Amino acid sequence: MRSLAIRTPILCIGNYNANLNEMTLRKPYLISWLAVPVLMLMGFLFRQHTVDIHLYDTYFVIANNHVALAGAALLLVAGLGYWLLQKIGKMPNVTLTVFHLLPTIGVLMLLALPVASDSDLMGAEWFFLIVFALLVGQCAYIANILITLLRK
Repeated sequence: MRSLAIRTPILCIGNYNANLNEMTLRKPYLISWLAVPVLMLMGFLFRQHTVDIHLYDTYFVIANNHVALAGAALLLVAGLGYWLLQKIGKMPNVTLTVFHLLPTIGVLMLLALPVASDSDLMGAEWFFLIVFALLVGQCAYIANILITLLRK
């Protein structure tokens, strides 16, 4: 008599999560490139909203879809850098990659959401903190690329 082996969904999900974690550590460009359509969709869905910045006597109004386009371009270039590192056979530092991708994607998603257009939540101080977090993430990216290229 032949027995049938039945795989439980829990084992399949656990195995899938292990493969997903390994993929994200080895291929950070996929995270960057997969965030682009999400960011573009958010820019398209919330295109009637704007990012309003009041600095002294100047009031900047940036359309949400322009923020999404600029963020998508930034993520595409970052993904290209990680992809080129993988093509030359070098793996970037995981810690610096996390310190780059989390603030970058988080800040861009926060700016693309309509909550960023509230003047109470998005004052000049908060905007500068968000931009500072974005710049720290980009410094981590540059450091990651340089350390990876200089490492043997």
